[in-house]
Amino acid sequence: MTGILLLFVAGIWLGIVIFLTKAIAKKLPEKWWKVPLSILLFLALLPLPLMDEIVGGRQFANLCKENATIQVDREKARGRTVYLNSLPQLVVRGTWIPVKEQLWQFVDATTKEPILSYKSFHASGGMLIRMLGISEGGMPLTFKGFCEPQNSPASAPAFKEFGINYIEPPIANNGEKK
Repeated sequence: MTGILLLFVAGIWLGIVIFLTKAIAKKLPEKWWKVPLSILLFLALLPLPLMDEIVGGRQFANLCKENATIQVDREKARGRTVYLNSLPQLVVRGTWIPVKEQLWQFVDATTKEPILSYKSFHASGGMLIRMLGISEGGMPLTFKGFCEPQNSPASAPAFKEFGINYIEPPIANNGEKK
C-alpha cells in the first residue's frame, strides 16, 4: 500500500513539475536557449520534494563516517565485567533531516568507570515522508537511516573479542535499573 501511495505522490509531483516548466517556458522569449533552459528547469524542480533527504543523506553519511569507531582500551578492558549504562538519545543539530545520536556506554560493574563506548545514529525521513507518512517508521526513502560502527558489541558474545564479560545492568531496590 505504501508503494502505491508513493507512486501516486510521484505522479502528482511529476504533473506539477511539467505544468510549472511549461508555464515558465511560455513566458520566455523564442531564443535558442529556451529549450535547454526549460530542460534545466524541469531537472531542477523534479528532485525538490526529496532535496532535504538528498542533502541530509550526505550529512548523515559524513556523521557516520566520523563516528565509525569503538572507543576501548583493550589492555585496560581485558578481564573486566561491564554492563550497559543507559543514556538518553540526543538530537543532532545542524542537519537537514532529524537525526538522533545514541551513546552506548559500557561501564565497569564495580567502579562504574567507562570501559567501552560507541555511537549509533538514526535518521528520520525528510519533510515529504513526515508530512505524508509514506515510509514505515518514518525511515528515509533515499538512504539507510541507521548506522553504528562495524562489529559493535550488540550482544554478549561480541564482547569476547575485547576480553570483556558482559552482564545485565544491576536492578535497584525499587525495581528500576541503576
